[in-house]
Amino acid sequence: MMRWGSLIALVVTALMACSDAGKSTYIKKKKDTFASNEYAEKVTIEYTDSGRLRARVFSPILTAVKSKRNPYLLMKKGLKVDFYDNKGALESYMTAEYGISYMEDKKVVVRRNVEILNIKGETLNTEELIWDQKTGTIRTDKFVKITGEDQITTGTGLISNQSFTDWEIINYAGTINLPNDKKPHPRPLISGRGRY
Repeated sequence: MMRWGSLIALVVTALMACSDAGKSTYIKKKKDTFASNEYAEKVTIEYTDSGRLRARVFSPILTAVKSKRNPYLLMKKGLKVDFYDNKGALESYMTAEYGISYMEDKKVVVRRNVEILNIKGETLNTEELIWDQKTGTIRTDKFVKITGEDQITTGTGLISNQSFTDWEIINYAGTINLPNDKKPHPRPLISGRGRY
């Protein structure tokens, strides 16, 4: 008990001994990192490249955090992303329960029940993905499961183009061939808000 009392007294003494210059510096740093929030509901964001639509993001609630150091868009209620090819045709879509977009870095991190369905009918399931808009790639270092027409492939880590039509598992674990009665039903690739 005495040790805690001595520690508290020491901290109080140290704080009282701070100079005015130290205090103003601390306040200045706080002002530089100050962030304000703006909210919007049922948001649609379009990403273009050379005037062509490359992706469309839907989110039920979006919070824009304005910070001088690292502004970002928070989608804590989930999101759906439609990815388009050079001709404007839908190539794949991604859903996740959480997303954060770092505007300056042009990266979107999605987490929790992440799923991508591509035009080939392949489905990727994982818990986290990073979508790099500069390079047009998606990657993860988490466990991945890819369900195709007649097999399931698993591993850890993945890199792919953003439309998930050309992918590679970094640490391949194995492939299970599915018998005819266990093959998944084909899922349509439909544009729009989906579950979001």
